[in-house]
Amino acid sequence: MLWFLLIVLCLAAVMALVGIKGFELRDVEVTGNELYTNKQIKESILNDEYSWNALYVFLKHRLFEKKEVPFIDEMEVELLSMHKIRIRVYEKAMVGYIVANDQNVYFDKDGFVVEISQRLIEGVPRVEGIQCNEVIVYEKLDLDYADALPLILTFSQQLQKYGLVPETVMFNKNQSLSADFGKITVEIGDGEYLVEKVMRLNSIMPMISGKKGVLHLENWTPLTTDVFFAPA
Repeated sequence: MLWFLLIVLCLAAVMALVGIKGFELRDVEVTGNELYTNKQIKESILNDEYSWNALYVFLKHRLFEKKEVPFIDEMEVELLSMHKIRIRVYEKAMVGYIVANDQNVYFDKDGFVVEISQRLIEGVPRVEGIQCNEVIVYEKLDLDYADALPLILTFSQQLQKYGLVPETVMFNKNQSLSADFGKITVEIGDGEYLVEKVMRLNSIMPMISGKKGVLHLENWTPLTTDVFFAPA
């Protein structure tokens, strides 16, 4: 029995040593990231003193509650070999940005600030007509007019759903919305029937592509379905 226990202890020690020394992390592959660098992704995963061990990083991410990363929807860690892992990234989509203190403040579909920088990210519309009391990264936008945020977020998400990317989205003084698509301005009106208006916009845009003018959707309702385009 004593010899058996010694053998078990020796085997456990060998396995522990292999686990510690044999899984030294030498290579990290990052995929799926477009807005953020490989370095930023690695730092969010390899964030403690034991992260030099590939097996530890893999098991930690699989077995324990994951630390929330503000600009990431989800991350998956795969163990490719004893010395290599792959981090697969699913980034949060940015639906718009405002300019504050000469900085571009990007926010996600929930209205949380995910980046404050001077870079211009292609495909993210600028939102005008709103003022922010204070901008803090990873916190929700604090607008002067609180009701503006849910309206802008719904509008931006619906545009994104159909692949409609305006240059700017305007929240007007009369609490209505409009959007500029190059030479075409779209008047949306207030938040009533907003989802249906964007659906209608999606079907009309191919018909007026290349033209210049104003598309009026502000008076659209399920009963008053007339839409008119005023050439400029």
